[in-house]
Amino acid sequence: MYPTIIALSFIMALRGTRPAALQRPIEGLRRVWRDAIDLFLTLSLILVLAAGAAALNSTRVTGVEYEFLGFSAAAYLLSRYQKKTDIFFLVATLIAFTIHGKKSDLLSGLSLAWAVSVCSGFFQTGLLGLRYRLLFSGVPASMRGWPMLCLLAGFLSVVLWSVAKLVF
Repeated sequence: MYPTIIALSFIMALRGTRPAALQRPIEGLRRVWRDAIDLFLTLSLILVLAAGAAALNSTRVTGVEYEFLGFSAAAYLLSRYQKKTDIFFLVATLIAFTIHGKKSDLLSGLSLAWAVSVCSGFFQTGLLGLRYRLLFSGVPASMRGWPMLCLLAGFLSVVLWSVAKLVF
């Protein structure tokens, strides 16, 4: 379960948000952490709605059959309300469904959602800092993308290795 959540938050950190501005790093940091808070609030609201629906006796039978559809609808509506990308909707749906499937109580599910959101924020902050550092360093313009490419390739290999370990 944890490698799946790590892989989904990695995808969210790379493609779930617009690139932050490098000229003003404070604005970029605000946007990164606002996106992390948005992810946490979206996951929390989906998990609370699922726990509320599970508590009702009348929705217990149909809730099990259409659980993923309910997660998808809630995530879609919340992401459209927040004007987020489609990757945000997909990642929020899959992370919330994975957390709900593995954690039985609401408090542990919310704490795991908080941990995923904070880790996603730290990852995005690290990438923003590296991009900012490369922008104002003495590295020639044609070579500035190589350290980021190598770092992202390394992160991607770790994530794919952990997913492959689950599958095989």
